[in-house]
Amino acid sequence: MDADLRNTHLLLVKGEAYELCRDHVLQFFHKNVLVKYDRVTVVADDSFSAQQAGFMTRLAAGLGQNRQLVLQLLTELQQEGFGDLGRWQEMPQGYLSKTVHEIAHLLDGFFGIDSAFYNLLEDSHWVSAQLQQEIGNYPERYWLIRADGISHMPQVDRLPFLRRYGTE
Repeated sequence: MDADLRNTHLLLVKGEAYELCRDHVLQFFHKNVLVKYDRVTVVADDSFSAQQAGFMTRLAAGLGQNRQLVLQLLTELQQEGFGDLGRWQEMPQGYLSKTVHEIAHLLDGFFGIDSAFYNLLEDSHWVSAQLQQEIGNYPERYWLIRADGISHMPQVDRLPFLRRYGTE
C-alpha cells in the first residue's frame, strides 16, 4: 500500500506581512537542495505574528521539540554504549554514526527532515538571545510560519529503514 510522508515544520521569518513571510518560506523549500517534498503547504491558521498572544507559546513548543529530539538521540547513543565521546572512535559506521550525524545537524543549524522548528534568520534550530530581544522590541517584524511537507512514498519494504532493525 502506498503512503505519504508528512512532516510539519515551524519556521521563524522576518517580514512586515504574513504574505511576504509565507512566500519566503515557500522559496526556502523550493531552493532547498537536500529536503525536497512533492508539495509544501503553508498553514495560515497555525502561523503567528510575534504580535499575537500564541507566538511565544508556539516558539517555545518548537524549540522544545528540537531539544527533545536531541535528548532522544543522545539517549539512544547511551543505550548502545556510546554515551562517552571517547568511545566514538570505536563506533561502527551505520545506524549509530547516522544518529551522531543527525545530532550534529540539529546543533549546527543544518535544516533537515526532522527539524520541528527552524530559524531562517540565523540558520539555526535555536534562537539567540539577541534575536529574542529584537523580536520583543519589534514584534511586528517577526512571524512563525507553519509549513507541512508531503511526499508520496510508493509501496516499499520499510523494515530496512527502521532504526533498530536497519542498523547496518
